[in-house]
This record gives sequence, C-alpha cells and structure tokens, in this order.
Amino acid sequence: MNTTARRIRSTALATLALTAGLLGSACSSGGGPEAIASPTSSTTAQVSTTVADSGSASTAPSSTTVPAVERQPAQVIRSDHDLVVHSQPTLESDSRTIPAQTEFGSALALLVTDDSVGGWMEVLVPGRPTGATAWLPLEGSGASLRTVTLSLEVDLTARTLTLLDGDQVLLTTPVAIGSADAPTPTGVFSITDKLQDPDPNGAYGPFALGLSGRSEVLTDFAGGDGQIGIHGTNDPSSIGQDVSHGCIRVPNEVITHLNEVLPLGTPVVVR
Repeated sequence: MNTTARRIRSTALATLALTAGLLGSACSSGGGPEAIASPTSSTTAQVSTTVADSGSASTAPSSTTVPAVERQPAQVIRSDHDLVVHSQPTLESDSRTIPAQTEFGSALALLVTDDSVGGWMEVLVPGRPTGATAWLPLEGSGASLRTVTLSLEVDLTARTLTLLDGDQVLLTTPVAIGSADAPTPTGVFSITDKLQDPDPNGAYGPFALGLSGRSEVLTDFAGGDGQIGIHGTNDPSSIGQDVSHGCIRVPNEVITHLNEVLPLGTPVVVR
C-alpha cells in the first residue's frame, strides 16, 4: 500500500468510527434540507436552489493550521463505462456494478484507498453506506489510473477549508458548516460531481461540488438521496458560522476557483 493509501484508509477508519453518530444529520434540519437535488434533464448537470437555512452564529476564524505532514499524490480510477467491483480482492467474492455516470451525469471517478494487493485496487464507493470500499481488478477493466496532487482539508473547529497541492497551501478560506442540530459529517470523501447552478445568485452560488458521502437521516429529498457537498452561497454573512444543514459553504469566488482546478476524484478530508 502506498503512503497516501495508508493515510486515506487509516484516517477514514478513525474519523468515521468517532463520528458515526453525526453522519445522519449531514444535510437535514428543521427548516428544510440542504442536499444536492436530483439531476435535471439537461446534458449539463445543475442543482436545485430551494434551500432553507437556520442555526446559531459564531465568530469566523481568520486562518487554520494545516498539519505539517507529507501528502502524497492520490490515485483516481476513471472510466467511461460501468465497472464491476468486489467485496474482496478475488473474482469469487460478491460483486456489484458501479455505473459509468453518477445520477447527475458526472463521469465515474473512484478514489483509490489501497493498492497493496497485486493487480487489485481498493476504492472508495460513493453513496450508502458512507465510507464503503470495494475492490477492482484494474487489469482488463478498461479503466485508467490518474494521479491527483490537489486535495481539500476542512477543519470544522476552525471553520476553514484549505486547498493544497501536495504540502503546499494554495488557498485557505473561512467556511460555513452544519449547525449543532445538523453537523457536517467528518471523514475522508472524494469529489464525485461538479455541478453548475442555473442561477449563480441562488442559494448554492454558481457551483457545487458533490461529495461521495451521504446523510444517514435524509434518505430522500427532491429526488436525490441526501448527498453532501461543498458549494457557494447567496448569503456571504453566513460564512464562518454554524448555520448550514451539513453542507460546506464557501465564498462564491472560492467555489468558482475550486470548480476550475479540482478534478473528479479529488480527496476531501473533513476533520
């Protein structure tokens, strides 16, 4: 297993174990859900702008401290066709098929979490249950393996998001996170969707990045399944506060930049 694979797997196990009880509130609250909605019929994926927010305000931090650890490039499997994955790194184990496109029409991109078994790749499987993994025999699958050096780290205590290229900090911004009643889930995720809002002045801002994680409480909303994400906002005053329903809000200029530079499959660590 390479350094990144070990880090991703160990971080995922630790954070998900500690916060399993929080995952159910990822995108839901009393005022209405803040989930990525169902795809439109257009060939360009879009998001719903119907959202209601509530929560208590808190002071926005000015910066965050990124741990001084070596970050290795991540590996991402890309495919333009369905992929059959297995519960174990053997062809005889139980299998399932992952579609070539997400429900939003985004191309299949799977973050590799373990490459220690010859010819097999363990990947993070988007959807339910959050954090599930499966094994793919890369040879003969017709899929390609790509390297992604960029990553995102979200610090819920500091309420910041940091964009990194390896160990180099490229950008740090304050963010809005989930309220006490609907906390943002922690763990290791990947970007599975890049969505453009038809109304750049809407509640999601101009863009939203759908993540691999799902709410365990909000199982059905507007045709979607409670997917969490990172998106802009039409309420800049909410940035730095605990006011969302689990999604991570950033300033619109930041989400525009992230949408431009981040490929599908980019790892996102929320801690």
